[in-house]
Amino acid sequence: MGDLGMHVLHLPLRFGWRPHSIHAVLSNIIKERVTASGEKVSCDTWDNAYISCEVKTEKNPFPMILSFKRMAPGHNNTWFIRIEGTKGSIEYSTKCPKQLKYMSYRAGKEQAWQVLDVNYESAYKMITGPIFKFGFSDSILQMWASFCEEAANGGTSQPLYCVTPEETAESHRIFTAALESYKRGEKILV
Repeated sequence: MGDLGMHVLHLPLRFGWRPHSIHAVLSNIIKERVTASGEKVSCDTWDNAYISCEVKTEKNPFPMILSFKRMAPGHNNTWFIRIEGTKGSIEYSTKCPKQLKYMSYRAGKEQAWQVLDVNYESAYKMITGPIFKFGFSDSILQMWASFCEEAANGGTSQPLYCVTPEETAESHRIFTAALESYKRGEKILV
């Protein structure tokens, strides 16, 4: 989970959403992998993980589902977040990177998802203009720029900065609790 998990936890941890309890379901689907030399070796990597969490806040606790999938037919390195709130919902997926889905709730009105097409606008200025599509080469340059700015200046001008060592430690704490939950077959307090 550690290699995929920080991506899943980046925004929840940045929002201050830390699980109070965890129940995990893990799947080891591929039991053997082929090495570079062609030899089959045992593999104990979790292919899929579903972690059901309860997050406690000052106002109300709420459920949070974390999902990591190596085995995800129809997806190729897809990341998404969906937040379902009491006044509205929002969803973003890297599968459709120029689209932001949202839904507002109004009494007596039908609930329907709306899609907003957004232009490409990078955090750090590049030669790629807003009419072009954002790709992996753009994202890696943005990550390098963010890292370099933080290393050179001791901080960043961006609202979403690089993952911190504290967030990395918190993600490992959550994954360790998920492993313990799976081992015990029960919900555990974190």
